[in-house]
Amino acid sequence: MSMKQLFFSTIGHSLILLGISILTFTYIPILYAEIVYDLSPHQIDETSGSIKTVNKDRGPDYSNIQPYISPQGSYYILISKIGVKAPIVPEVSTANKVEYTKALENGVAHAKGTALPGENGNSFLFAHSSINFWKLGKYATVFNLLNKLENGDTVIIVKDDKPYLYEVFSKEIVKGWNTEPFDVEYSQPVLTLVTCYPPGSTINRLVVKAKKL
Repeated sequence: MSMKQLFFSTIGHSLILLGISILTFTYIPILYAEIVYDLSPHQIDETSGSIKTVNKDRGPDYSNIQPYISPQGSYYILISKIGVKAPIVPEVSTANKVEYTKALENGVAHAKGTALPGENGNSFLFAHSSINFWKLGKYATVFNLLNKLENGDTVIIVKDDKPYLYEVFSKEIVKGWNTEPFDVEYSQPVLTLVTCYPPGSTINRLVVKAKKL
């Protein structure tokens, strides 16, 4: 084999290994989360016995939520069924890529101008389901199990030491360019959770909606 052939052969093999490495490091966290979810006892009680929804005429039961409350002034999301507890970065512009990219490194982003917890209207939260391995951080895959949520599941938002319980009522997959589900207005408090789908791509968006209990 000539030096030229050896050179191009080495480059070719290096590119193949690089591609395999990128795919491996991108999808390992996704596969790991799926395996952990499938093996966990989440089916027994979606909130691990710590937060319970009782007779809806009496409203949600917050009696056992205190262990999950962070220091006063905090703002975060808790979805025990899929193991999510992440800070929420408030008032993030969806039109400013630098701003929302930075916000997503630090948690779940709350879209600027949308309703706050408990307020009438659409509270729009978005986060990563997966991202390139060299950008992986604590919250890079925070919403990668969002597709596991079903109608009736519970999502909790805590703001300024006060919990707000929401119940999932809708889940749909839309094209990545379709923003219509995000812009819907409501006369009651509604939470819209959005992430890329399937994890590891930006082809579609997964949209989960929940109403305040």
